[in-house]
Amino acid sequence: MNPTPGNPRREITAFLGLAFLLALLIAVLLPDAHINLLLSVAVPAVSVGILTFTVIPRGSRRALWRGIGLGRAAMRVWPAAIVVPLVLVAGAYGSALVIGAGRLKDVGLSDLTPDAVINLLVSVLIGTVIIVGEEIGWRGFLLPRFQQLTGKRRAAVATGFFHGCFHLPLILLATTYDTGISRWVAAPVAVAVITAGGVFYAWIWDRAGTVWPVAIAHNVVNTVFELGAVSVVAAAGWNLSSVAGETGVATLAVCVLAAVVLLARAQVWRTTAEQGRPISVERELVLTGARSVAP
Repeated sequence: MNPTPGNPRREITAFLGLAFLLALLIAVLLPDAHINLLLSVAVPAVSVGILTFTVIPRGSRRALWRGIGLGRAAMRVWPAAIVVPLVLVAGAYGSALVIGAGRLKDVGLSDLTPDAVINLLVSVLIGTVIIVGEEIGWRGFLLPRFQQLTGKRRAAVATGFFHGCFHLPLILLATTYDTGISRWVAAPVAVAVITAGGVFYAWIWDRAGTVWPVAIAHNVVNTVFELGAVSVVAAAGWNLSSVAGETGVATLAVCVLAAVVLLARAQVWRTTAEQGRPISVERELVLTGARSVAP
């Protein structure tokens, strides 16, 4: 969980410079090719790989990758990694239904075939493995180094912000990140949503010390957005993407609310008294909820 000894400022600057350069090149050279999305997901892990042999001292390279936690599952954190994103995205689409921006598409039990369920599970599994490439960079590498320079709350926000900005080349220069609204509106909203979501991802990381639960949470978000897009139909006169999509105002609202609650109440960011003795996710959620309702 702890970063390797070194110069965190230098490593942060090197990572961000390299990751943003590669993201820009992909958007400029492949603006219309859908593979640019997949290549962008791989950029953070590729950047860490390059820095491993250029910036990281030789004696610290194994420790760097051990700290990322690819060999640990941290299954105790999986319930939160799955349930919280489901609740947040459901809240966004639920808001769209409440205000009349969308309606549920008619889905029959005949649509829930065994093949459909198996395909969904395989998609979730493969998606998690792919998404871990992103999280190796953002939470596995960048977040712990920001934590060396500032408090964990600020580090969570800063990492989420740069993660959001990383999407700007695809949003502004390419044609494959089409949300159905003006890219000049989508860009700042996407950065704000990902910044707020980054607080949740940082909380998962600090509870687990491995990128796997974070990748699971990240992929659950992507999967539920896809399911929401096919399950909820926009009402006449509404653009559903501007309400409940990845760049929707309702999505932004629920993500900001979750981020504020975690930043204010999360036990992992309130005390260092129990360092070395992990707090279970169940206890963390109980403590967070108890403080949320306290007078």
